[in-house]
Amino acid sequence: MVVAPQPVEAAGRRARGSGRSAGGDPRREELTVASPPHDFRRILVLDRSRIGDCLLTTPTLRALRRGFPRAHLGVAIPAGNRELLAENPHLDEIVLRPERTRWWEKARFILTLRRWEADLIVSFQEKSLFYAWATAFQRRAWTVCLDHPRTRRFYRQTVPIPVGRHEVEKYLAVARALGCEPDEPPRLELAPPAAARVTAARLLAEAGARAEERWIGINPGGIKANKRWPIERFAEVAARLQRELGMRALVVGGAGDVRSAEAIRERCLRLGGAAPLLVAGRTTLGETAACLERCDLFVTGDTGPMHMAAALGVPVVAIFGPTDPRKFGPYTPRGVVIRHPGSCGRCAGPCVHTVTVDEVVAAALSLYRADTATARPATR
Repeated sequence: MVVAPQPVEAAGRRARGSGRSAGGDPRREELTVASPPHDFRRILVLDRSRIGDCLLTTPTLRALRRGFPRAHLGVAIPAGNRELLAENPHLDEIVLRPERTRWWEKARFILTLRRWEADLIVSFQEKSLFYAWATAFQRRAWTVCLDHPRTRRFYRQTVPIPVGRHEVEKYLAVARALGCEPDEPPRLELAPPAAARVTAARLLAEAGARAEERWIGINPGGIKANKRWPIERFAEVAARLQRELGMRALVVGGAGDVRSAEAIRERCLRLGGAAPLLVAGRTTLGETAACLERCDLFVTGDTGPMHMAAALGVPVVAIFGPTDPRKFGPYTPRGVVIRHPGSCGRCAGPCVHTVTVDEVVAAALSLYRADTATARPATR
């Protein structure tokens, strides 16, 4: 068993841009230089699509703002992620980019890039040939990306990916290569929009929440089977923590988690506990964040809401399977990861099914009791 706090690491050695050539392509040779200019007025970041990945770039957005305080800083994200960054204080503009591969959406985005007239484009899409090709047409812009053999020839500057470090440090390597040093220690940032807080309060009231209650967030979702902890175990954890801490469970999740949330409530009732509050499938990302920030503890699998809770400063107990928590674990000192190196026999490699209810309950109680000495600001 691995039960490990997830410290926020100090910045590592500064990564430098490599300024690679285009493998002999004379059209790109003129764009390959050793270091970037330093006077950028319009900066556009091509950010990640997944919830967690997008949040893991927020320390880099903060570093870019610190490094270029007078620049107009924009970020290109799918529409579904808008609420994750809508209240980010370091951004001046959100540009919507394609969520799917329809050719006309891609063509429209290339036109958007041209009209935006960036003089610095920072891409976190190092594997994408489309975004590499699209940025290559912005000939007045300095373009920088993490180094990848598939796309390096399209960018003026590529940055080596740090080995064995958290994903946050991977993105920060780009900021450092541009001369932007991050805060020490770096931290994730997320603020729910005001309208999302209002809607979340209404949804919680409709679900039966009472003003005096304190909540334990439960997130049973997961994309892959070897990342999804059994629903009955989540229910047992919810029932035991409700009883031990005198709090009420709040089950969050997407549209695909509604049946799981209902199963957790039914099992909690059969175990003699209080009925958890259910908002799974009823909230946007912003409203989910508004619910999470009101929790005193969050028990979750390896999913996007795990990173949301970490960004909100909520103590997180994360149940991991095949994913390496050193790279993708909750980036917070108020987090614990539970993971076993072995397999249950049905899954190939490490999986969540070897993690027991007793381990999760013990980790949650220990984390909560240790965290009470440093109270978070009230958000109720």
